[in-house]
Amino acid sequence: MRFKLILSGVAVLSALTAVPSFASAQEYPTKPITIIVPFPAGGTLDNLTRSLAQKMSDDFKQPVIIDNKPGAGTVIGTEIVARAAPDGYTLGMVANSFAINPSLYDNLRYDTIKDFTPVSRVAYTPHLLVANPDVPVKTLADVIAAAKSKPGELSFASFGAGTSPHIAIERLKSEAKIDVLHIPYKGQAPALNDLLGGHVDMMFANTPDVLPHVKSGKLRAIALANDTRLESIPEVPTFKEAGVDNMNSNSWYGVIVPSGTPAPIVEQLSAELVRIVNLPEIRERLLAQGLEPAGTTSAEFAEYLKAEMEMAAKVVQASGASAQ
Repeated sequence: MRFKLILSGVAVLSALTAVPSFASAQEYPTKPITIIVPFPAGGTLDNLTRSLAQKMSDDFKQPVIIDNKPGAGTVIGTEIVARAAPDGYTLGMVANSFAINPSLYDNLRYDTIKDFTPVSRVAYTPHLLVANPDVPVKTLADVIAAAKSKPGELSFASFGAGTSPHIAIERLKSEAKIDVLHIPYKGQAPALNDLLGGHVDMMFANTPDVLPHVKSGKLRAIALANDTRLESIPEVPTFKEAGVDNMNSNSWYGVIVPSGTPAPIVEQLSAELVRIVNLPEIRERLLAQGLEPAGTTSAEFAEYLKAEMEMAAKVVQASGASAQ
C-alpha cells in the first residue's frame, strides 16, 4: 500500500510540474519578443523582418524587437539564437547562408540540424541576372556567346564565396557549359557598387535590391532564375524561356527558434507568420518589392532546409568554395 501511495504521489508531482510548461505555452507571449537578424539594417531581410515584427506586435500585444547582429557570413547572429533560452522569446531570421554554411565552414559553433527548430519559410526572391549596360549583351544567348568566345573573361560578382549568388554562377557554368570569372565580394553592397561602376560585368542579385537600378536604366536585366515571370518586371524572361533549364535560384527567408522550444509555441508562431504574409497589404507590399510570399508550416520548412543543405553541399564541393 505504501509503495502504491508513493507512486501515486510521484504521478501527481509529475503532473503538477508539467503544468507550468503547458500553461506558459498557452499564455504565450507575456513579454517582449526579440528577433535576431544576422544581417545589417536596411537590406531585404531586415526590411522584411520589420514588416513582420510590426504585425506580430499588433497581434500579440507585446513589443517585437529587431536586433541586428551581422558578421561572419551570418554565423554570429545565428549562434546567438542557438544559445538563447528555448522559450519562444528569441527568434532568428535566416536565409540561404543558413543552409550553405554547414558545407562552407569546418568549425561552426552550432549544429544546424540539432540546435534549431524551423518555424516557417516566409518569403523568397528569385535571383535576377543583371549586367552593366556598357557590357555588349542584351539576352542570355548573348551572355553565353560572349562567355564561349572568350572563356574565363566575362566577370561575375557575388556576395562572397559559397553564397547563393556564387552557387547560381556555378550552376549557370554547368548548365550552359561556359567558363566565366567569379569575383567574390564581402557582401552585396560592395559587389553592387562595383557592378554599377563598371568594374565587374554581371551579377546574380536579389531582385528587390537591383529593381530600382533596372527601372532607371543603370543596370540591364538579362534573365530571372524562377519558374514564372514577376509582376514587378513582366518583360524579363525566365532562364527556361531564354533557353537554359534547371536554373531556379533564389534568396529565401525564414524563421527559426532554439531547439527545445515547446511545440505549441512553434505552431503558434508558424500560424502567425503564415497569416501575416498572406494579409493583402503585406502580400501587395512584398510583391511590389520583388518578394514572393511563402508561408509554410514548421515541418514543410524543415523539409525545404534539408533539400537546400543537400544541394548546397554538392555545389560547394564541386566549386571548391571555402570560408576558412
